Amino acid sequence: MMRDATAGTAGTAKAANAASTARGRHQRMWIEERELQVGELRPGMYVSRLDRDWLGTPYMLEGFLIENPADIAELAKYCASVTVDVAKSETFVHAALRKPAAAPMVTADPPPPPAPRRKPYVIPDLAALRANPRPILARVQDEVPRASEALEAVDRAAGGIISELRNGGRLDVEAVEEAVTPVVDSIVRNPDAFFWLETLRHHDGYTYSHAVNCCGFMAAFGRHLGFPDEALHDLATAGLLLDIGKTALPEALLEHDGELEPAQLELLRSHLGHSLRLYDASGASNAVVREMILTHHEREDGSGYPAGLTGAQIPLFGRIAAIVDSFDAMTSLRPYREPLSRYEAMQALYKQRGTAYQPDLVEQFVQCLGVYPTGSLVELSTGEVAIVVAQNPVRRLFPEVMLLTDADKQRRESFAPLDLRETWSAHDNRQISIRKGLKPGSYGLDPKELYL
Repeated sequence: MMRDATAGTAGTAKAANAASTARGRHQRMWIEERELQVGELRPGMYVSRLDRDWLGTPYMLEGFLIENPADIAELAKYCASVTVDVAKSETFVHAALRKPAAAPMVTADPPPPPAPRRKPYVIPDLAALRANPRPILARVQDEVPRASEALEAVDRAAGGIISELRNGGRLDVEAVEEAVTPVVDSIVRNPDAFFWLETLRHHDGYTYSHAVNCCGFMAAFGRHLGFPDEALHDLATAGLLLDIGKTALPEALLEHDGELEPAQLELLRSHLGHSLRLYDASGASNAVVREMILTHHEREDGSGYPAGLTGAQIPLFGRIAAIVDSFDAMTSLRPYREPLSRYEAMQALYKQRGTAYQPDLVEQFVQCLGVYPTGSLVELSTGEVAIVVAQNPVRRLFPEVMLLTDADKQRRESFAPLDLRETWSAHDNRQISIRKGLKPGSYGLDPKELYL
């Protein structure tokens, strides 16, 4: 009996020890990982998860050890919070990590669960896209009044946002989203109306005009690729915000008219960090828009920045934004060079497909805007000069144009519309075509002066 009692006591003790060990193991599992704000991180901590996908960040391995404050500063460009693995962290930070977190405050109305992350967009089947393009819902002349209102609204919004940020204010993303909505709606109906009016618009500085142009081009490209309206809003919003961080840079740097020194180039590239800081501080939480801001300077061959991503490492919308951003930069007047014609910019993009830009996306961008985009000055096979006013979705080389001069390059008294799909030369009975694209201002022709 004594032996049985001893055995019982020993069994009880063994069970108690097992329970204690289990509790200890459970406690260790509870403190194995800690979620921290990036500002709470310290060298020696091991980051095991981000508050976003690893794709689109410069971290090639899913997990890394923070070695110095510079690592924390770099991480802040991509995340607001991370998960730290205690066991993989250096022992000298274990004590800080194993402090129990404060109990969450209980409220009468708990916050709603976070919205599920949307599935990433993918390029649609291009053969089906060519066979079934998105229909034009309004004629250019009918859409112009609505497009004009949309352009004026987004003009005012962009000007106000840039002015507010330059004066130390906060980015109002809700105002941005409200301003881009009529732009998207107009472009869904007929993108040519917006681009025709944009050609006539007087520009008040590159940062401002670039934002408005990218907003429209991004929405139009997304429309062409068959993305849903929700995606078009994301694209347009990002287009307006791609370079907002430049408002934090010295005006003298932005207006520099020569080649930049390495230190100046590094400072210019810092606008990405400023853009993300402004976007995050606004309280906005659209990961798709944020990714576009972050990755629009990455390049297909890894020659871009900030992370030197290549190919599919760059999110799809980041690759789209890179093409749009580059195209508008090429066709804009800069302190250090004259603008390219839109035709020349298309040629430049096409030459860089497969190196700087994804080949099939470049080809679709050309299809979207046309070989001779709306607003391009062109010389016809008759010698006359015209401006492209609308695209032909089926025959891109034969758009609708407005005749500006006669064959001797003398300005016409009245400008005549011409649909190249249906026009033949009276001289040789051949279909009239575009001979070449012209630079803005050729033969003294400036659409802004001609039509405003």
